[in-house]
Amino acid sequence: MSPKSDDAEQGFSTRAIHAGEAAPETQRPVSVPIWLTAHYGYDSLEEYADIMQERRPGYSYGRYGGPTHTALHDVLASIDDAEAAWSFASGMAAMHTVLTTLAETGAHVVSQKTVYGGTFALLATVFPRYGIEATFVDPEADEVAKAIRDDTAFVGVEPLANPTFRVTDLRGIAAVCHERGVPLVVDNSVASPYLLRPLTIPGVTLVVHSTSKYIAGHADVIGGSVAGATGLIDRVRHMAIEQGTTAAAFDDWLVLRGVQTLALRMERQCANAMAVAKALASHPKVADVGYAGLPSHPDHARASDLFERGLYGAMLSFTLEGGYEAASRWAKGLRVAVVGSSFGGMWTEVTHPASTSHRQFPPAEREAAGIGDGLIRVSIGAEDPEDLIADFLQALEDA
Repeated sequence: MSPKSDDAEQGFSTRAIHAGEAAPETQRPVSVPIWLTAHYGYDSLEEYADIMQERRPGYSYGRYGGPTHTALHDVLASIDDAEAAWSFASGMAAMHTVLTTLAETGAHVVSQKTVYGGTFALLATVFPRYGIEATFVDPEADEVAKAIRDDTAFVGVEPLANPTFRVTDLRGIAAVCHERGVPLVVDNSVASPYLLRPLTIPGVTLVVHSTSKYIAGHADVIGGSVAGATGLIDRVRHMAIEQGTTAAAFDDWLVLRGVQTLALRMERQCANAMAVAKALASHPKVADVGYAGLPSHPDHARASDLFERGLYGAMLSFTLEGGYEAASRWAKGLRVAVVGSSFGGMWTEVTHPASTSHRQFPPAEREAAGIGDGLIRVSIGAEDPEDLIADFLQALEDA
């Protein structure tokens, strides 16, 4: 929109508000600017109507996206090998919008048993109120095949199950979904696109991320994303606009800033995770270590086939023989790692899933998912590995 009159003819307040509208042209900025505007101006009613009704390109309102959103969507689509992507106010906003895009009242959904607690709550307690039923199964191809029905709207899986970090039979499940014509939605938040690009596997339909985690990587933003084919992402986008789940411009800019170092961070954090997992695996107070990079892990061969670059993720779990009491004593003894509520940041965070992130699971379902009272989830950061190992081992002395 261009100024309509000479600034010199206008009053002080008018000039203070409008004089900056004709922004000067500049060279291309190296860092993507933040477009902190909620809405836009037009030269005519017709131009505005054309943009709102998508008869011509342009921007209209923050909920519909803006230039900062577009920049992030281009990056996310590229690193996920997708045709298109859309960003959301949170990972759960992304998952909610995907579910309401693919499933209608009376539909059925198949999900693996061990999923993020928020996803479980959405499928087990929220959407049944609207007539959408979920079946929870082990993430194996034959189990998914048995659970799919004629009314199944989609199958949802996590390649690295949070918080046990067992490895899903993603290739087998994708083949089943492809054969049966059922969309497959993959929450790849734990692995990140650096370790795994699910859309390169035939049968995978959409990839969901909590961009709050490894993609942004600095624990300073809440966000989510969905990537896939252009036509389907367009449906997701329209649902996001109607539901109001689109991310804010500043949040998308924070994700844009963070994703630039994703490769660097994952290399260091995955290497740290391997070192810590090896140290824990040989400790007498540790009953089990959930890290697929260990050759002794039951899913090691599957992980080696699935994940790229010889990396197995920056998260692990381990179980203490003494249950919750031992886990609590261990956490209190930490000096470097912190008890935290999330994962994917630069520092090491630990949590007790049964009482926090997966508290929504009823006890029987939690036990079936492998989430015992002695299980500790660890998000490994980028500290010096020697300091992390020493911290974990000294805390185990009093666990």
